[in-house]
Amino acid sequence: MRITAALVFATAATSALASFKTHHQTPLIPSTSNTEAEVVRKALIKSSIIPEVLDDFTPKCFIAASYSKGAKTYQGIVDLGNDFKPEETKQRPHLSISCPEGLETKGLVVALTDPDAKSRDDPKWSEMCHWIYVVPTGFQTAAGAAMDITIPTSVFEGRDLVDYKPPGPPPKTGYHRYVFVVLVGDTTNITAPEERRHWGTGKVRRGVRDWAGKQGLQVIGANWFVEEDEEQ
Repeated sequence: MRITAALVFATAATSALASFKTHHQTPLIPSTSNTEAEVVRKALIKSSIIPEVLDDFTPKCFIAASYSKGAKTYQGIVDLGNDFKPEETKQRPHLSISCPEGLETKGLVVALTDPDAKSRDDPKWSEMCHWIYVVPTGFQTAAGAAMDITIPTSVFEGRDLVDYKPPGPPPKTGYHRYVFVVLVGDTTNITAPEERRHWGTGKVRRGVRDWAGKQGLQVIGANWFVEEDEEQ
């Protein structure tokens, strides 16, 4: 099934607000109102992604990532904290980004970060950079109309600023949050962090927020899933 950029997660947010661990849900199409954005924002706060990973913000865009076990079959939509197994996230996901009121930007970036490395109780490796992908200019749309883009795995080659590192939570470390972040700004001179661990800052619990600030990028959307090793 082809996942479109309009897929988003309003239904799952109710469950996400009640529990850190949720189950797979079916997203809904966002409207041009701020209702869905506020639902996502509250879910990010409930999960402590705001403020642990990101400063408080109101989403302008919605990102849906789906993982595939086959070349054409996409399944397992990332949906505000739903649960995945490590074997399900070995390959890059298919990305869908929807900006209901349009977006005007010089560049668009998707990042994936783990704020719970080594564990949520012992985040000595946090944050861990798992992926930075610079969206090709051909996928960007100027403001004035809703922006809906889909980025299948086939176009990822050569666009990675930092290669995709599959999630691999260590045994007996509980659930890890894996956070997709959508960023906008001028990507002409964008540079990768020096290291994956701590995103090159050398400081515990520092990561995508620091890197984005250094690059002059702003957060406009986020989504996440959780994952744990079988041995607990």
